[in-house]
Amino acid sequence: MRSMKTLPAATIVAALATTPALANEPTPGTILAAYTVLAANKQGTTVAIARVVMQGVDTGCPKLTPLAGTGAPVATVARKNPDPENFPIRVCEAIVNAGMQVAGSQQRLPGPPQRAGALTVIGDSGCKPSDQDGCTLGSKGWPFQQIARSAAATRPDLVLHMGDYNYRGTPGHVMIGGEKQAVYDAGDNTGSVSCQLAGPYHGQNSQGSADPDRWNNWWLDFFQPAAELLAAAPWVVARGNHELCSRAGPGWFFLLDPGSDIKGVETGQPLCPAAESARPLLFDAPYRLDLPGLSVVVLDSANACDQGDLHKVHFEEQFKQIQQLLAQAPDKALLTLVSHRPLWAVDKADDTTAPGNTDPTGAYAIIDQTLQQAYHSYPLPRPVDLVLSGHMHRFQAIGFARGTKKPYPDQLVVGTSGVSLAHNHPSKPFSFPIDGLTGTGFGLSEFGYMALSPSKKHGWKGTLRDPSGKKLASCEGGRGAKKTGPCSPEK
Repeated sequence: MRSMKTLPAATIVAALATTPALANEPTPGTILAAYTVLAANKQGTTVAIARVVMQGVDTGCPKLTPLAGTGAPVATVARKNPDPENFPIRVCEAIVNAGMQVAGSQQRLPGPPQRAGALTVIGDSGCKPSDQDGCTLGSKGWPFQQIARSAAATRPDLVLHMGDYNYRGTPGHVMIGGEKQAVYDAGDNTGSVSCQLAGPYHGQNSQGSADPDRWNNWWLDFFQPAAELLAAAPWVVARGNHELCSRAGPGWFFLLDPGSDIKGVETGQPLCPAAESARPLLFDAPYRLDLPGLSVVVLDSANACDQGDLHKVHFEEQFKQIQQLLAQAPDKALLTLVSHRPLWAVDKADDTTAPGNTDPTGAYAIIDQTLQQAYHSYPLPRPVDLVLSGHMHRFQAIGFARGTKKPYPDQLVVGTSGVSLAHNHPSKPFSFPIDGLTGTGFGLSEFGYMALSPSKKHGWKGTLRDPSGKKLASCEGGRGAKKTGPCSPEK
């Protein structure tokens, strides 16, 4: 096995910007990324999976040694590579019980959190080259690296990413056999109110596609700028619609998805079905992570349609499973549901908005219809304290009137960590009926991240911060909160 080493970031950037066939790509065995994701194993127990990305599909997997200096080395094993031509790398993984480092290098990997008192929430962090200064690392137009560094400096116990990691590698249209085709995106890229899909789709990974999912885009859009935050704490990762199998799904299930074949996890590493198959879609099952004072249920909402009822049956099954997960969650933990697409959020209505899915004025669309229908079909057996989401490329906070028999949880949308921002709709604080209850909230169109912590009585407190760490809004919610709107902007 070749000696393992970590090259300077600038060297790796230059090498990975070229095609795999060029001679100046990183030397096989070079460590390209190292990180830890939290997962639920086959028995439902929370485990920490350390992963190391190395150059070369045939590179040997390294051993991990404890940072504390005591204990036996831990062997890593390789994940299944879905496309060696476009992913000329090896991803090696192992369960870890403490902080580790890659043997023979200075590369460190976080262990499982000992507490969950300081959380960093980010989402929609990738970059669109066409409208973000060409996606130059460190530019004001794409501040993800600055956000990652600011958040890492706070020394979080845990990082939660709301999905959509890779934008530069996930165009809305792709050339297939010389013809331009719209990429399947669960309704977001079709202009269809009904959001129905029968059978096969057109996607980046269809046969004959000129632009399949590639490691190079994952490196540039996510792993390179996120390096300091990946080293700071373990991650909880949600799948976004840009990680659909029609888009960057192969990379998602190879690099980040917590499913794994390794002993002690045994939930299975999913692989995307062929776009041309009769059943080309993949739905990850929901799972629950239990940490000191915090329980997180992760919902794969990548295929949920914002304005219609696409795949309603699948999401009803998801919420049926969530009922069981919540019923078994620790009583004293802050209960949080993580879903890329929000359960309740407000956007500007347009000609794709279905009748009846607006506020009383007709100006604003209430999303996500698919998830709300599933939520109604399988009501949650106990109150959830907070829903965390992304998807909307803005910040939005919504709370619901207290005192109802089954109050809805607070909803925070954190889709502000890198991709070009959407306009703030509504532009001012609002209060109007949402799903039969009075929803009160406000939004901001500013880059940033959320620093969040559990508090007493199933409560939580948070601060929305800009890329430099400056406070943008103060937030407080949960069952013990007295106010309905969970967040207030800084004056």
